[in-house]
Amino acid sequence: MKMIRPLVACALLLALLDACSQKPQTLTQTGVPQAQAPWMGAKPAFTAQGWKPGDKASWQREIDRRAQDQNEYVRMR
Repeated sequence: MKMIRPLVACALLLALLDACSQKPQTLTQTGVPQAQAPWMGAKPAFTAQGWKPGDKASWQREIDRRAQDQNEYVRMR
């Protein structure tokens, strides 16, 4: 009985420490680099009006516009 309590306490401590850990979050979980840049293109059904595939500046403008559409402070004005 005296040997079981330290083992249970150790197992509980390990479980609590494991719950505190977090895996690193990366864009590609497998570590494989992306095949092409995000602004190079997508299927036509998924492109936004006014976005030109291959144009990094128009891609960045579209990303910024989408971010502003999700900004609650701007939407409530």
